[in-house]
Formats: sequence, structure tokens, C-alpha cells
Amino acid sequence: MAPIIAQWMQRLWETRSLHLHNLLYHSQEELQLSNDLMQELLVIEERVMAAGSEGIPGASLPRHVADTIARLKKMQLLAMSCKEDRVFISFEPLFAKLVHCQVGDVDSMQQYIQIHDEIQEEMRRLDDIRSRQVIERNQLDEERKGLREREERLVVWEDELRQWQKSLMEKDQLLHQMQLQLTAEERRLQEQQQKINEETMDLENLRRELEEVRRHLEQQAAGKFASPIGAGQGNGLGAGQGAVTGQAMSRTAAATAVEDDRPIVQFLQQLRGQAINHDDVREIRKMQARYRWSDELLLAFLEMVAAHSQLHQKTVPAVADFRRQAELISAWGVDSVDKLEDFYRRKSYVDDKICEVWTTLGSRIKINDVFRDMYLKWSKTWGFSHEVILRACEETYKGAANPNLNYVDMILLRWRQAGVRTVEEGDREIERFKQMRTRGGGSGRAATASSPQRGPLAGVNVMPKSEEEAKAYERFNDI
Repeated sequence: MAPIIAQWMQRLWETRSLHLHNLLYHSQEELQLSNDLMQELLVIEERVMAAGSEGIPGASLPRHVADTIARLKKMQLLAMSCKEDRVFISFEPLFAKLVHCQVGDVDSMQQYIQIHDEIQEEMRRLDDIRSRQVIERNQLDEERKGLREREERLVVWEDELRQWQKSLMEKDQLLHQMQLQLTAEERRLQEQQQKINEETMDLENLRRELEEVRRHLEQQAAGKFASPIGAGQGNGLGAGQGAVTGQAMSRTAAATAVEDDRPIVQFLQQLRGQAINHDDVREIRKMQARYRWSDELLLAFLEMVAAHSQLHQKTVPAVADFRRQAELISAWGVDSVDKLEDFYRRKSYVDDKICEVWTTLGSRIKINDVFRDMYLKWSKTWGFSHEVILRACEETYKGAANPNLNYVDMILLRWRQAGVRTVEEGDREIERFKQMRTRGGGSGRAATASSPQRGPLAGVNVMPKSEEEAKAYERFNDI
């Protein structure tokens, strides 16, 4: 039984549940150990504990320690074995000697056996706990492995989602570019339609002007030859004589027209220093008929436009320049020589810009001080460039059934609040406003038959958003 208890104590020592220091301290007398032997045993125990189950390297043992181990082995206080270059030490002989000294009778032996059995049972219980811990650790490792695999799958899915998101963003950008292209194409078509409408209106006006010129010439010719014709009819002239008289009247009217155009021809020849094209004279006459000017006002107009152009632009004006200036002074309500002289005496750079606003807006009224005040507010107070103001006028012309200054003012007010400063920023604000209205359901006034729209975007950018804006529109109904 003593060897079994010694082996059991050796296992307790190996698991560090038993220490030689306490055992030797309480059993020094029974073992008859000196203090030096106790110290040597403790030193050897420390080295064995440090080496662990791998054993003590033989080459690392000092000479005196090796001698001590050999001496204690002879005293049967420890056992030593060598395997390759490792030294393995067991304290079973010491524990057996201690058990032999302590076990004196059968009762003590039975107590030790009982204690041994209890300890064995406890060790088995600890082994079971250790086994369960190993199983639980393995289960945790499996779960950790499953979680790691799931995390890897999630990473792969996240990468795929990121790629899909990138693909969707690219498609969204492509759709946005296509939308911008369609918008630009739509704007181009609208501009072409607007030009066609303007050309149609110009052709219609030209037709009416030509009709008026023809009637005017016929009336002049009829007035000059009314008496001779009446006398011929009173004396019984035949149909052949009437036809001859009509041809004579036409030739006389043509000669009279040439005679009337002589001041214009002389002015243009003197201005250009070369022979003139009679088409230019006809264009000027059409312009005169359109605005119903007298010959005196027409000649004064030509002289002032030429002088103004040579003074400021250092160029000789063409017929298109005369037509543009005629439209300007007509918009300002100039209808006499005095008003014409006063206009060119006070005319400034701002007046040309205001005329461009008036032309772009397509207003049907004359230019007045309200135009000037509004333009000065937009350009000076709000700080908009002339190009941005014209862009707002274009949007008003396309989007409003009755374009006027108030619509332009509301558009520029919204642009001012949005921080718009260039034409490109204005275009982006228009697109953003359209998209916002589209997402909001497109609420707003519907176009009616009494208010014909100018295009598919009529009413898009000028709907009043509050009662105050609606009241503000009423202030400029006549502008």
C-alpha cells in the first residue's frame, strides 16, 4: 500500500497540489533530514518544476547540483532516469519513506487508504470536468469556426452588394446623362420651334407691311391721276384706253417711288462711300411702314443711328443694325423727331441691355421706367449678370402663358435664394425645380384654352407658392 500512496503523492506533486517545502517542514524529524539536505531537495524541486514534463537538460546541470542528485539517489530520497540528453527526477522514494515513517498501525493505514480513495474519486471528477471542458471548448471552436465562415460569407455578400451599388450608381449616372441630353434636345427643339414661330410671325408681318406699302403706293398713284382718269371716262374712253391708262399709272407710281427713295439712297451712299443695294432701301421702307414713321422721322433716325454707331462702335451700321435700333426706339414709344433726339441724347449702355430683356421676354407693351427699375434691381442690387437675367427671361418666355416682368422677378428671387450666379447654375436650378415638382405630383395651374401655352414647359417655373406670391403677380399684370 505504501508504494501506491507514494505514487499518488508523486502525482499530486506533479500537478503542483503538493509542495516539498510544507511536507519536509512537518516531517523533518521523522525523515532525519538536516537543514542542508532540505535546502538541496528544495533546489532540485525548483529545477524540476521549471523543466516541467520535458525533463532537465543534462548539459545545463552544474557540477555541484549533479553531485547532490547522485548523493540523494544513494540515500534513496529520489529516483533519477535519463532519456537521450534529458534527466527525469521523481520524489517517490522520499514519499515512500515518509509514508513508511508515518504509517504505524492498521487504523492509520485504513485512514490513508480512505483518503487515497477519496482523492482518487476527486481526481476522476476533475478529469470528467476537464473532459467536459475539452468538449465544450471543441464546441466553442466549432461555433467560432461557423461564425468565421458566416462572417466571410457576409464579407463576400457585402462586396457583391457594394459592386451592385456601384453598378446602380453608374447606371443612375448614365440615366442622368441621358436625361440631360434629352432635356438639351428638348430645349433645342423648343428653340427651333420658337425660331420657326418668330420667322412665321416676321413673314406674316412682312406680308402685311408689303400689303400696306402696295396700298399706299396705289393710293398715291390714284390720288395723282384721279382727275385725268375721270376726264377720260367722262369723254367715253374705251376699255383699251383704260388699260393703257392703268399701265401708265403703274409706271408713274414706280417712278414716284424711286423719286421718294432718293434721300435714302443718297444717305446710304454717302454713309458707305459706295453704290448701295436697292434691297436695303426696300428693307428700310418696310421698317418705316411697320412703325408708321414719316419720311422726316425716318431720315432723322438713320442719321442718328449712323452717328451713334460711328461714335461708339467705330463701325458703319448695316440694315440689321437699323432694324434693331428701330425696334428699340419703338419699344420706348418714340414717334417724333423731338423724342428721337431726346432719346439718343439720354441713351446709355443700360438701355441696350433693357431692350435685349424686352426682346427676349417677348413683351407686347412699350418699355417704361418699370423696366429700368427692375433691371437695375436685378443687376445692381441683386448682382446678377446680364446673361443670367436673359436666361431667366428665356425661361419665362417658354414657361409662362403671359410672360411679364413679375415672372422674371420671381425666378431671379428664387435663384438669388439658391445662390445662383452663372447661367450653368441657373440651368441646374431649373432642372432641380422641375424634378422637385415632378416628385411633388406636378401640382399647379392647368393651362386653359383662354391662356394658350408657349411650349410644353409652360407654367413650370412661375407657379406661385404662397398667397403672397400670388398677390405679387397682380402688381405687374399690365407690365
